[in-house]
Amino acid sequence: MSRNAAALNPGRGNRRFILLALMLGLMGAGLVYVATSRNSTSDTPTSGGAADSAVLVAKADIAARTTITADMVEVRLVSEDALSALAYSSPDQVVGLVTRFPIAANEQVLSSKVVDLSAGAAVTDRALSYIVPEGKRAFAINASEIQNVGGLLLPGDYVDVVVLYDIEFTGLTGEPETEDAFLAHTLLQNVEVLSVSQVVADIVPGEQPAAESGAEPSETGQRVRNSEARPNPGAATITVAVTPEDAQLMYLAEANGRIRLSMRAFGDAEERPIDYTTELELIPENLPNPFLR
Repeated sequence: MSRNAAALNPGRGNRRFILLALMLGLMGAGLVYVATSRNSTSDTPTSGGAADSAVLVAKADIAARTTITADMVEVRLVSEDALSALAYSSPDQVVGLVTRFPIAANEQVLSSKVVDLSAGAAVTDRALSYIVPEGKRAFAINASEIQNVGGLLLPGDYVDVVVLYDIEFTGLTGEPETEDAFLAHTLLQNVEVLSVSQVVADIVPGEQPAAESGAEPSETGQRVRNSEARPNPGAATITVAVTPEDAQLMYLAEANGRIRLSMRAFGDAEERPIDYTTELELIPENLPNPFLR
């Protein structure tokens, strides 16, 4: 009787198979969703996890030679792979530093792109170009212990540049002759020493001249260094601050004569006319004639 009923109502049996197939399909879709969710969760690091690191980035473009302030930078979280070994992690580490090179917006602030020019920074870490006075050039000359004022010349000192020349002239016979070390001339006065060898003067950019900053004896625009370097008797070069025109004179003087630096006392910036001196002035005026007895 039941067989006959099933045979008479085939739609009822088909509905059971359809419902069973739908249930199996839903179960399969659920299993796929669970598996996919687990994989995506394991691939995505959680906030504050080991894969995230704090890094300091620029909020907007920062030009070179700019003093960094707190509103120029912000902290962001980046993956460990994107973190530079030279990056900073806190604004406190860079506020007050000066950019060596431009830093683009959203770029990590790296130690290779900034420099510490504060008074407490190590002198050897300073960039020479940051302390060259406006309108002047850093010009290096060869140095010896004598030129280096006995090895006691320090970055930040002020000197006069004295040059000793040989003189070429036409002799009595009409032939060219040379008188060695005949003439001494003060070529430049009140010249600032920027560096001795690779040790740079400890001067903050924009530092006021001595008189304006409260240092006693000068009213002449000399800058005051913030710390003392150690003497370097073995220095091979001395770099001074001169105008572009004076740089040319220094170059010619070194090529055609012998340069000696004369150190000034602290605060002494007086410049006055100084006549050249010749070898003849070493001979006393009333020297007796040895041939007259």
